[in-house]
Amino acid sequence: MQYAVGVAGCRASVEPRNPSYFLHAAMGVKVEVRIDERDPQKAREAAIAAFARIDALDALWSDWKPDSEVSRFNQSVVDGPIEVSAETGAALAIAMEVAYATEGRFDPTIAPLVALWRQSRAARALPSQAAVDAARRRVNYRQLECNGVSALIKLEPSLAIDLGGIGKGLAAAEVVAILATKGCPRCLVAVAGDLAAGEAPEGCDSWKVDIAWPDGTTEEIALLRQSASTSGDAEQFVAIDGVKYAHIIDPTTGLGATRTQQVTVIGARTSSEELAVASITDPHSFIANGGRVDAFATALAISGDHPIQLPTGFRVIRETARK
Repeated sequence: MQYAVGVAGCRASVEPRNPSYFLHAAMGVKVEVRIDERDPQKAREAAIAAFARIDALDALWSDWKPDSEVSRFNQSVVDGPIEVSAETGAALAIAMEVAYATEGRFDPTIAPLVALWRQSRAARALPSQAAVDAARRRVNYRQLECNGVSALIKLEPSLAIDLGGIGKGLAAAEVVAILATKGCPRCLVAVAGDLAAGEAPEGCDSWKVDIAWPDGTTEEIALLRQSASTSGDAEQFVAIDGVKYAHIIDPTTGLGATRTQQVTVIGARTSSEELAVASITDPHSFIANGGRVDAFATALAISGDHPIQLPTGFRVIRETARK
């Protein structure tokens, strides 16, 4: 997802300056960090610390890494609680919350279908119905129990998790929190289609971001101590036998969704005081809301007319509502 970034509501008495820009690769995507800080060395050191943190989360959550915590969990057939890190426990707790809120349209146990669809996208051929049915039988968020701290229980031994629909939103917000602790709270972070904004640039009211829509138009949103996530099939899709399939999997079919709409979910704004103490393990924090906007955007992109209740303070901009 491409964004045009600027600032909004700036005072004429403050000399404008371009934020420091830093680029990194993690979680299989581009990570962009903009920091409004007069001391460029301070900004650079903060960015380095933030990138180290997102790399650490990637090492926990990537299902491409065989030694990641998620991969080890998926391979485990332990009968009883499986110990995980506080970060993974917190991520799964939020994922389960959204899974129940969306009636499974977002499902963190979708890993078997993700793996099958990756093969199909690479081969540009649909999987057999038998393969889809077998994978779908292993997908059920109700078969996972999470205490929100550091233990998960598989009620079905073959259950496997995937944090691809929530991890980037959490990571973007976590990077903002890290930058704030390093004395650089005036920042904007983009992890693919997930945005997280800290304090506004000096002399400005907010960060201004232009969302690009499939029809070529853009829409400006203003972010201040909040997250936003855009989901749809505008950039990531595959055509098989003349049908366009999104990278987002429709749990009802087990295949890439064929009927999607682009949506942008914008989270609740937090206070400066809350941002300063934000923790990834706090389910009410700025960071947790970064995960929620990511997961709800994923669900809403494939929900059609099915109503989904967003958390208080959240809002959604839909592609269809603009036509």
